[in-house]
Amino acid sequence: MHSFYELFMITDIKGIDVKLLSRVYDRGSRDSFVSLYISFDRNYMDFIRKRVNACKLVLKNDKVLLENLEKSMEDVYRFLKDRENGQKGAVVFASSLNGFFKGYRVYPGVENLFVVDTSPYIRPVVELLDDYETFGLVVLDNHRARIYVVSADRVERGKKISEDVLNKHRKGGWSQARFQRIRKGEIKHFLKEVSQYVSKIFSEDNIEKIVVAGPGGAKNWLMDYLPEDIRRKVVDLLDVDFDDVDAVSDAEGVVAREDEMEKIQEVARLKGEILRGGLAVYGLNDVIDAVRNGKMELLLVNRGVKVKGWICEKCQVIKPGFMVKCPYCGSRTSEVDVVEEIIEFAERTDARVEFLDDNEILKELGGVGGLLRFK
Repeated sequence: MHSFYELFMITDIKGIDVKLLSRVYDRGSRDSFVSLYISFDRNYMDFIRKRVNACKLVLKNDKVLLENLEKSMEDVYRFLKDRENGQKGAVVFASSLNGFFKGYRVYPGVENLFVVDTSPYIRPVVELLDDYETFGLVVLDNHRARIYVVSADRVERGKKISEDVLNKHRKGGWSQARFQRIRKGEIKHFLKEVSQYVSKIFSEDNIEKIVVAGPGGAKNWLMDYLPEDIRRKVVDLLDVDFDDVDAVSDAEGVVAREDEMEKIQEVARLKGEILRGGLAVYGLNDVIDAVRNGKMELLLVNRGVKVKGWICEKCQVIKPGFMVKCPYCGSRTSEVDVVEEIIEFAERTDARVEFLDDNEILKELGGVGGLLRFK
């Protein structure tokens, strides 16, 4: 009998510290932050140059902000030149005036976007993280197993476990009954070993959903050896060949369907709480109040919904509509997407954020709503 182990890992976009980004802003309400989301297609530099030139025209009468844009873009261009093999895009946040720069290499495609604003524009990152939930995948038969951590990025590798479960040539000279007893013992040992690695790897990565896949009965047998806390996270058992190249994409489909079911349940819970006058909030002003005061447990947002409004970065007051000066402190305000600001506050206060595809109930409530921790 022998075992051998190989490192597999699937890197993800979770290295983007959304909470940190949500806390960063220009305290003078100046449009000093560049946010760039770019996919490296043939024309990506044309897109960047066109957007930079348009922003320069708008800022030409403000020497400080024009110089900030130029210096910030020097840092951005340096970062974009340093690409890795297989890298499909980048997400960059920069502000020379605020001494701030964060650049991230991403491997899924992103929609090209260039924004100059008073703070990093994080909504696309939050949507990406919502779309690509990290999950665990175990593919096994009765003597081999591969363990994956799957997320939005590239597949490198997890862990591979292989046991020589009594090659058939060793059967000679043994009774059938003895051979079967020994073989069952070896399979049991193998499944225990797989279970130990599954528990270790998925616990370290805080995995909340697991798919177990493979041919025959091994995937069912493994369930008996998994600890209860891990077993509860298994969302499906998939019947696939051990070397099936589509195993990861099939598992992604399972997890995506599970996510959609969870979102349907969350909207139903929101509806119930509204009917009972319970822990629910809806309407822009009430949602703003809830996220600003740390009351929000779960923020639900219809994908694509935007509302024009203003923010005073000094007071951190957000309102829909238009206002040149803050009515509370007299400082200059900035035009914003109110929904983007709501998302930023939600991230700062550790609220979960979920995006839905044009949900009718949420649409009637103004496109945003949520479940509260407390009233």
